[in-house]
Amino acid sequence: MDACITRLVVALTTATLCTLPCWADDFDSLVRRVGQIANPESFDPALDTALARDVSDEAVAHRKALVVGAGAEAEFKPKARNPKHQFPVALCKLSLDRHDSTALDYVPRGMLFRGQGDTFGKSSLSRLFCQFGSALTPEVIEGLRKEVTTYEGFLGGGTENHVTMRRTAGCLFGERFPDARFHYELTGAQLAEECRNYMRDYGKAIFRASMVEYLSPIYHAVNTAPWLNVVELAESAEARIMARAILDWMLADYALNHHHGIILPPVQRAKGLMTDSYQLSHARAPSQWTGWLYWGGGNTPQDEEQFRAPEFTIKQPYGIFAMLHAVSSWTPHPIIRNIGAKRLQTPYMVWQSRGNWACIEPAQVNAYGKKTFAHDQEPNPRYHMRSVYVARDYAIGASYRHEDIMDPITRHAIPFIVGWRSPDPRNWLIVAHPYWYTARKWEGSDEPLGADDWSGVSPFCQMVHWENAAVLMFDIPERDPYEGKAGKGSPLWLSERTERLVQAVYVYVPETIDEKAQTPAGVFLREGDVYIAVRPFQPGARWEKGGRAGFRRLVLPGGLVGAAIEVGDAREFGSFKAFQDRAASSRLDVSRLDAEKRVIYRSTRGHTLDIRYNPENWLPHASVNGVQLDFDRWPTCESPYVTCRDQVLDVNDGRQGFTVDWRGDLPEYTYYDITNGRKTMTRRERIEDGMLRME
Repeated sequence: MDACITRLVVALTTATLCTLPCWADDFDSLVRRVGQIANPESFDPALDTALARDVSDEAVAHRKALVVGAGAEAEFKPKARNPKHQFPVALCKLSLDRHDSTALDYVPRGMLFRGQGDTFGKSSLSRLFCQFGSALTPEVIEGLRKEVTTYEGFLGGGTENHVTMRRTAGCLFGERFPDARFHYELTGAQLAEECRNYMRDYGKAIFRASMVEYLSPIYHAVNTAPWLNVVELAESAEARIMARAILDWMLADYALNHHHGIILPPVQRAKGLMTDSYQLSHARAPSQWTGWLYWGGGNTPQDEEQFRAPEFTIKQPYGIFAMLHAVSSWTPHPIIRNIGAKRLQTPYMVWQSRGNWACIEPAQVNAYGKKTFAHDQEPNPRYHMRSVYVARDYAIGASYRHEDIMDPITRHAIPFIVGWRSPDPRNWLIVAHPYWYTARKWEGSDEPLGADDWSGVSPFCQMVHWENAAVLMFDIPERDPYEGKAGKGSPLWLSERTERLVQAVYVYVPETIDEKAQTPAGVFLREGDVYIAVRPFQPGARWEKGGRAGFRRLVLPGGLVGAAIEVGDAREFGSFKAFQDRAASSRLDVSRLDAEKRVIYRSTRGHTLDIRYNPENWLPHASVNGVQLDFDRWPTCESPYVTCRDQVLDVNDGRQGFTVDWRGDLPEYTYYDITNGRKTMTRRERIEDGMLRME
């Protein structure tokens, strides 16, 4: 086993060096370092054995069975018009008994629903019909045919997940009724072709510039569930391989950014901060459930008895997406599961670029339902950038974002986090500036959120990150320069904020943290063998209770404020006291803060992080070890395990890998083994004459 791990380290390092091009300048060399494993942590053979068990087909099937069993017993309303919550429960019931009368009797009622959110029902109905259609009576099937052929929504618009649900359902129904006349006077075959055109254009778009609702604790699960229907149930081999490539992209992205039960920020559409359903170390938000299904991790039990405890049992509405994944027979490739479970060498870094709406919206437009563009933007494939560091027991996620005060996603994004392994439910620290909802009332109260608003990206936050250290700087004016600009999006989530801004920053720390220490150098935290240093720029930091259950917060008062944050563990530093001493002695130069709004931090590892606040936009003037960060050249995806360059996705776990090349009309797969740092191709898969060809 030790020899195997040694080969893994060599393979990762050598393979990365062999496959990267020759970089032309300092920034490119910085990108190259992101793709390498620096200072590899020891890999316990016993841990490898345990993780191999967690990602096995048997373990995935067991976890799916737990969800299906709990889903079949979840609350079911047979008279409900809207099937959004009912169809997933019905699918679980039918998975256990395809002749379940409660589920089958509901189909004629639920399939007729049209109204707000009917895309969810039609998406689930497409799976139910294709998977369990033989259990439906001819009368129900005829009623279903009349409903879907007159439904006008399959080619309509909406959010990213809405359009995907519409098109994937349209493809499946069009294939099943190819000669029937659908809305817009299209035959089923023509409708299916229009939907496959979307799959092709959307897939190529995300391989080029990523999706918009990426890594959302809610919407990642919503986005992936419809593609499961296609990859399993579509009659077209072209549709199946496109759906598989899209799922591989989305799940590899998730696996890379998963850590001990949570999706690492920066994340989009994290509405849980407003609804008290934010991520915990056990599955809670919808997308956490899908990660747990496929590779485990976190504190969700796999024992059937413990799983039935109230905090783990599938509940609506979040459980419906876990159910939709659990009833599917599809699972991610074992390589992706290994990455998600961290059955590989750590630590590693990730740099990624994310496009804006204009990068993907052209894929949604057609000559029928969605004819125009809803977003007035120029395409920007580097609209938002990620910088993530993943160690065995902790991780850091940081971000860089172009200014766009009208983008509704900024109100529900989390820009920075420190996460760690913990037996406690809350296993992360965030840094927040109250901005978007300071004037909104607490539910059931006349009191405004004020300083307790912790949602979204503050327009006044800029940061720089490298490996285990980050520097966050805030320049908060007294009055809101964006006054009156509430942004687009649902009226439910329009910004409500005060003209006078909260001039303080809050570091939220779980109350269950094992140990806290405060010295003139800063605040030091310990959870198990993980250590965190928060070194404010200025004195005056103080602890207070705050209004968020389960957290205390460190207040950094003032308008021009911030902190250097560094994370370590017992492997690297030994004792907590030794970490405090080394972190406190690291150079934090704030001598130019007032005059130049500039701070320089030299980490315990000797890396120099230099940041100067940029008043012109939201991107800082920042450098790492003297190399200026060039946001116009940020990679689409760079890491030792997952890369995406020029529409070619490459995924490996140090042992095996595969590439998905979508530069042509359809994606093509190449699989390979890694031996002593060299790749050996094992097979290829592509579509030829409408059939999947393997060679």
